[in-house]
Amino acid sequence: MGTGSNGCHAAGLKQEVAVALRALRDKLLEEQKEKEHAAGSTAVCRRKHLELCELQESSLQHLSSLKASLQQDIHALSSELVAHLLVRDQLRTKQDAMLLDVQDLT
Repeated sequence: MGTGSNGCHAAGLKQEVAVALRALRDKLLEEQKEKEHAAGSTAVCRRKHLELCELQESSLQHLSSLKASLQQDIHALSSELVAHLLVRDQLRTKQDAMLLDVQDLT
């Protein structure tokens, strides 16, 4: 009979851990959405699509400034990507640690 109560206790603990993990996941997803929304407002704005004829009619100075602007946007987006990859790696490390903790509990 003692093993039955341990089994109930373990099942309750597993359910408690599952609920806590779901809550944490939901919180992290909400934070990620907020960050993406904030980043979206500062992200590089969408450019007007330029047709070949428009580019051919543009001055060399305008094309040069367009090139410089595109290079700046590429640099900004690359930096943003690196930041997102670092966050992803941190979250994966945190997830691995949490999974180890859950394995220890079960």
